[in-house]
Amino acid sequence: MVFRVANGTDGIRMRSREVIVVGGGLIGSLVAFRLRGAGADVLVLDADRPGAAWRAAAGLLTPDGERLRGTPLHAEALEGLRRWPALAAALERSGVPVHLRPGVTRMQPGGGVVGTPGEASLHPPSVVRAARQELEVVAAHVQSLVPSGGGVRVRTDAGDWFAGQVILAAGAWSGVFGVGVRAEQGQALLLRGAPDIGARYGPPARGFSRYALSRPDGLYVGATSRRSWATTPDVHGTRWLRGAARTLVPDTDGAEVAAHLVGLRPVTPDGLPLVGPHPTLPGVLVAAGHGRHGALLAPVTAARVLGMVRQGVNA
Repeated sequence: MVFRVANGTDGIRMRSREVIVVGGGLIGSLVAFRLRGAGADVLVLDADRPGAAWRAAAGLLTPDGERLRGTPLHAEALEGLRRWPALAAALERSGVPVHLRPGVTRMQPGGGVVGTPGEASLHPPSVVRAARQELEVVAAHVQSLVPSGGGVRVRTDAGDWFAGQVILAAGAWSGVFGVGVRAEQGQALLLRGAPDIGARYGPPARGFSRYALSRPDGLYVGATSRRSWATTPDVHGTRWLRGAARTLVPDTDGAEVAAHLVGLRPVTPDGLPLVGPHPTLPGVLVAAGHGRHGALLAPVTAARVLGMVRQGVNA
C-alpha cells in the first residue's frame, strides 16, 4: 500500500489518509465499510484489546426483547432492523456469510411465547470479518488525537498518521479521548452440542436479560451485566448463565462449554449513543456508547456518520 505523505505543523512527514477510523469492532468496521463503499480513502486502526465487545456480542436484533418500545432509541432500533437485510447482503458479497436469521421468540411469565415480525439475529464476529474483507486494518494502539493543519494527527504505537477526518469508534476505550463512555462488563456462554432453538428471549432475572440463540459457533447464552473492566469470567457469572441455559433450553444440561465470553459494553450516563462531532477535538466525529444495542443500531450509526462526512461536519 502506498500512502500519501503530509507535513505536520512540526515539519514531521506523516502517512496521510482521507479518513481514519479508530476502532475496528462492529461499529467501527461498519462505519468504515460504508465510507469505503462511498469512495472514501479509509484506514482502520484497531488495538484488538481483550474484552472488545463485538467478540462477545449476541447479535440479537430485537427492539421488543430489549424493551425499547417507548424509549428514545425505539425509532432508531426499528430503522436499524429495517436496514439490516440490505446491509447483510452487501457484506456477504465479500464471500463471508453474516448469518442473518429471521425470528426471535419471547417467553412470557406464566408460560407462552410471543414474537415481533421482522426481528432477527446475526453473528457479530462474522459481520466484522465480512466488513474487514474490504478494508485496510492496521494493528495499532492510538495514543492521542491532535487537531493539526486542517486535519487530525493520529499518534499510535505504530507511528503517526494524518487524516482529514477521524471517526472515534473505540468502544469502551473511547472515554480515553474525552467523551463520556465507560465499560460495562457482560458475560456469556457458548455451548457445544445443544439443540437448534433459533433465538429465544426469557423474562429478566435479577435485572439481567436472559436469552439463548443458535449460532454457527454454538448455542449462545447471555448475559450478565456489571460495572467492571475485568476481561476474565467469574464463577458467579458462569453459575448464573448455566441457570439461564436450563431455564431457556432445558436440554442443555449435558452440553459442553465451548467458550466463556466476556465483553466490555461501551455505555454512556444516559444510555444513549454518542454519534456526532467530538466536543473539543475539531476534525473528530464520535460513534460510540451503544451499550448492549450495538448490533441493532449499527446500520443507522454507519449511515449517519457517512452523511456527516459527506457534509463536512466538524471537518
